[in-house]
Amino acid sequence: MFIAVRKYRVRRGSTAECAQRVRDSFAPLMRELAGFRGYYLLDGGPDELIAISMFDSADEALASNEKAADWVRNNVMEFVRGIPEVMVGDVLVAEVK
Repeated sequence: MFIAVRKYRVRRGSTAECAQRVRDSFAPLMRELAGFRGYYLLDGGPDELIAISMFDSADEALASNEKAADWVRNNVMEFVRGIPEVMVGDVLVAEVK
């Protein structure tokens, strides 16, 4: 499994609106991608959102980053400040119940 983590700085007070847009249109888009395993959007603290995407392979996760960048440009760009911090990597340990 491979995970992509994207950390966004957003305009003050826009977290709820961003989350709603992600719920309505981005999460369904991710669900359709090959190798999709899961997606989480976290409240990263004041004016920060953290997105975690899980895929079967590195290629699939990296393709999701491209989809995410396009989606952000077209759907929430007015809320995002700067370029997101992106981290990707193979899962070394996973424990789920």
